[in-house]
Amino acid sequence: MANAALDQLEMPVDRVLVERLSDPKTIEQLVRLLDKLETIGFLVDMLESFLARGPELADSVNELVQTLRAGLKTPAYVSRIETALNAGRKMQEFLDSPQVQALFKSDVLDTRSVAMVGKVARAMTRAAQETADPSAVQRRVGLIGLMRALSDPEVQPALNFVFSLARHLSRELSDA
Repeated sequence: MANAALDQLEMPVDRVLVERLSDPKTIEQLVRLLDKLETIGFLVDMLESFLARGPELADSVNELVQTLRAGLKTPAYVSRIETALNAGRKMQEFLDSPQVQALFKSDVLDTRSVAMVGKVARAMTRAAQETADPSAVQRRVGLIGLMRALSDPEVQPALNFVFSLARHLSRELSDA
């Protein structure tokens, strides 16, 4: 091993460089390095920027520590911290409860369910606004009016939805 090092010292530098560059492992590493050159440049730029802002960051941390020290001397600040910690604990207890865990595992929070609830809520809001509008004519709907409404093309999709919901709800309830 020592002889190999001495041999390399006696060889011209350009020959040593050519031998090292022709090594397949070196070639593979150089190719990988070249493939990541843009990322390495970006990381170096970020590191330089971070190091340039070092004094500014240190001043900010120092100011924060001073503010915390000053705030800890006032009882209101300590009370707020305790309140925030208690709220955090209560939230964690709530999230860890079996009921919330069951809710997370159910289909209630499925995006399709949430979208359907949104559609129903918008329809209910519009219907409530329509019926509450004093300028709208509120007429009684008799049997003939009901039959006419059942054949209305705007009402048909809602009726199909209600009947399909009734079928599926019946199946769900019988499975329970």
